[in-house]
Amino acid sequence: MSSPSTSLQPAGRRGLPALDPALLWRGDAMAQAGGHTVPSGYPALDAELPGGGWPAQGLTELLLAHPGIGELRLLAPVLRSFGNRPVLWIAPPATPYLPALQQLGLSLDGLVWLTPASLIDAAWAAEQALRSRACAAVLWWSDAPAGVWRRLHLAAQDSGCPLWAMRPLAARGQASAAPLRLAAEAAAGGQLAVQVFKRRGPAMAAPVLLTLPLAAPLLRRSVMPAPEVAHAVAGAAPALVAA
Repeated sequence: MSSPSTSLQPAGRRGLPALDPALLWRGDAMAQAGGHTVPSGYPALDAELPGGGWPAQGLTELLLAHPGIGELRLLAPVLRSFGNRPVLWIAPPATPYLPALQQLGLSLDGLVWLTPASLIDAAWAAEQALRSRACAAVLWWSDAPAGVWRRLHLAAQDSGCPLWAMRPLAARGQASAAPLRLAAEAAAGGQLAVQVFKRRGPAMAAPVLLTLPLAAPLLRRSVMPAPEVAHAVAGAAPALVAA
């Protein structure tokens, strides 16, 4: 009595749908973003971002050599694209300097900034802003624990809102729910060296060097009371930084 033979056949021949090769992603190729993207305003950077721009929803991390290294000038083109829609800044390292923001073409009508008293308050504010669907974007300068970022990433995905987390470079070795993580450091000639070290695609061979728009320091210590900005809560601020 002969034993039955086992035949290994392609999945499509055994009643399962065959995979379309066009839908497969190889680890050595740049993947398309999972949702909509927004151009960064820097073609060299867009070439390194899946989908050719910043994710229009979910968490993106910018790891900074120090706060104010140029993160706001880096984000200025995408922030301008939001027009007068509210953009929430949480715990910036100093008080936003409104004339410099105007110089970059950023809307002051939509600027909302908060200086929460604690990490818990800041995380609560970020989540409420995301889930309200009232903001065009949320920016938070913080080194919050991974669990906080995971929760906020889900909230940002559900609401279709981008969340940029400005964190220290020391957080690079930590696990993160962010599908896109970048590191930024100062480079010669006033440029910013940006490396995408986590993305759905191959590792970058070298950072891209970006020439940021010139502007007066965007964040600075308040000497006189800051001009009124809708719903802003200003608090004590450290020394002047470039941002």
